[in-house]
Amino acid sequence: MLVSLLLIFILLNSIIKLSFWKLWQVTLFGLIVGGFLWRVYDFASEQSQVTLDQMLSNIKILSDMAVLVTIESAIGILFCFVALRDYYQNRESRWTQVLRWFPGVLIFPCLFYGLAQAFFYFSGVDFQTITFIIIGMTLFFIIAGAKAIAWALPERDLRLEVHFLMSIFVTLLGLALTASGQIIYVPKSEPLNILLLSQIFLFFIALFSLGFFLNKFYWIWKSKRNKSSK
Repeated sequence: MLVSLLLIFILLNSIIKLSFWKLWQVTLFGLIVGGFLWRVYDFASEQSQVTLDQMLSNIKILSDMAVLVTIESAIGILFCFVALRDYYQNRESRWTQVLRWFPGVLIFPCLFYGLAQAFFYFSGVDFQTITFIIIGMTLFFIIAGAKAIAWALPERDLRLEVHFLMSIFVTLLGLALTASGQIIYVPKSEPLNILLLSQIFLFFIALFSLGFFLNKFYWIWKSKRNKSSK
């Protein structure tokens, strides 16, 4: 359940990143993802629930996954800093362009895991049929999700802030969780610290709320200042 939560937030963070792309670019990426799912559905259908559970309970695999999550989140955080600097300087540097075109690679194993789980859940249904449905849902979620975020948060700086906070939250989850409900960097006998996870989530919500209201107050103050200077 906890690893599933991490995978969901990785997907959401990827969609937030795609909200900075144009529609045709998001559509092209969605088609690439769909092609990936079609290519791996044979391999996904050969996996058993026991095999996946064993992989997600392997402390070495989870530690490697935590490192990959940290690296990808660090790239997202770097993009936020560089893009915000360029935003307030009214320019776009080469670093911003390069980092913006990195959508993230963890979305691919997340969707592979989701496809394998769909095969288990809809046992008896043709694998190709399930794959086509998952591809269609994924394509819709990527395109509609990216455009919905851009519509709901039209301010570029606010979207960068959300992406920044989400990247931090994903990093904390990646470092803290395993599929068996254990903490990665402590002995396996230690139970799950629900209080720590709650504090992480509340910390994320608090930072998001603070940034959201500060951004609103800033633009209200700036608007009044511009009116008074005229």
